[in-house]
Amino acid sequence: MKLAEKVILQPVNENNTLRILSIPEKIAAKWNLTSSTTLFRYMDLEEVITIQVYPSPSSHTVYCSPSLLTTLNLPYQTIPLVLTYCHQEQILSFGPIFCLVTNTTGDETSPFGAYTAFCREVADYCENHHILFYVYTFKTWGKDSVTGRIWNQREWVEWNLPKPSMIYNRIHSRKLEQSQSIQKLKALWKEQRIPYFNESFLNKWEVHERLLSHEEIAPYLPDTVLLESIDTIQAMLTKYQTLYLKPLNGSQGKHIFRISYMNALYHLDYSSFNGNQTVSSPTLTGLYPAIRARSKHVPYLVQQGIPLHKINDCPVDFRILCLKGTGEKWQVVSAVARIAESRDQFVSNVARGAQLKRFEEGLVQFEEGIQKQTKRILPELAREVSQIIDLETEGFFGELGIDLSVDQNGHPWIIEVNTKPSKTFEGITNNTYRPSVKALIRFITWCTSS
Repeated sequence: MKLAEKVILQPVNENNTLRILSIPEKIAAKWNLTSSTTLFRYMDLEEVITIQVYPSPSSHTVYCSPSLLTTLNLPYQTIPLVLTYCHQEQILSFGPIFCLVTNTTGDETSPFGAYTAFCREVADYCENHHILFYVYTFKTWGKDSVTGRIWNQREWVEWNLPKPSMIYNRIHSRKLEQSQSIQKLKALWKEQRIPYFNESFLNKWEVHERLLSHEEIAPYLPDTVLLESIDTIQAMLTKYQTLYLKPLNGSQGKHIFRISYMNALYHLDYSSFNGNQTVSSPTLTGLYPAIRARSKHVPYLVQQGIPLHKINDCPVDFRILCLKGTGEKWQVVSAVARIAESRDQFVSNVARGAQLKRFEEGLVQFEEGIQKQTKRILPELAREVSQIIDLETEGFFGELGIDLSVDQNGHPWIIEVNTKPSKTFEGITNNTYRPSVKALIRFITWCTSS
């Protein structure tokens, strides 16, 4: 039987080399511990340590000698932790320890770029729940310790830290994630038996095929085929006035084409950081060189264009964030509407200038009946999609961002599944934590305690 207590680990100033843990008598009495030696175990680290019991009827402060801190790879500072004791084996331990891995970098004040605020929020929430949290940015990952950054109430400080009990994969580059160095790192995590979630980016075509095989999901998927030649586009244009061409491994709305036929002209629009670019031609063949310039080295799919519901003539879609909860069940933890920057903007990613609005605000143009129906169906679809992807995709997933839209008739459509959903959401005050952070830590706690 394991007993757990939330404690404050406090370093003490001693010059001896003994590995000492001083526990208040309130906790020692609960655990039937006396001043003696016992075994401390965390993952593959095992050390015999000296237990001292000090008189205190209420304290939850556990004092740790410098030698023991060094042995455990813990920083020399006050740390809220969960300390556990197994009566049967007479072994002390601590945890969970949570690590976020990212390649995003910035300056001294924002070391993780646009994700610094999110990391700080996770760090604060973890501290409140006695979870040691740190960020790993590809420094040293050794046999017994990891070089990471922890938040110490003033700044992000680099330390040698214990290996984590759970890893959150936030690598934001597909190229980097597929690199040999990252594959070696993931192999090391598996060798060290450290679970990590959100295995990798997803291939849009593979996701489409998996979802299409489920008859309850198929009616909500746009007609989609692989781009093989100009004939593929021509055949799809006989069925739909507008098409979208998307890279199978794209993200953030990059390198997407829109093809439409109006007023006896074929129009090609594509997204770039300089805004939308447009090319027109009386023939589809006249547009194909512009398409091939981008797609000849990258596989694309061709997708039915959906006449999206609009607000102030600007297209609207929805991002629903789902996290896995207890019992392997997926839950919706947040939902927002994204309104494109202008009527000509056909990509609604925040990275492309879209405005974030409350979920309900994205439905105001519909009559009340459609609003109620859509508010029910979209979250249900997001949960179903998350469950399917989790069960049918290699790797361990704990968080997915599902992009959905609604056409002008109120019919829902599944647009995309994201394994690395954006964390740059604005509007969080100093007194609150976003629901996704709370759900994330519940997920970590559940995974590491099971």
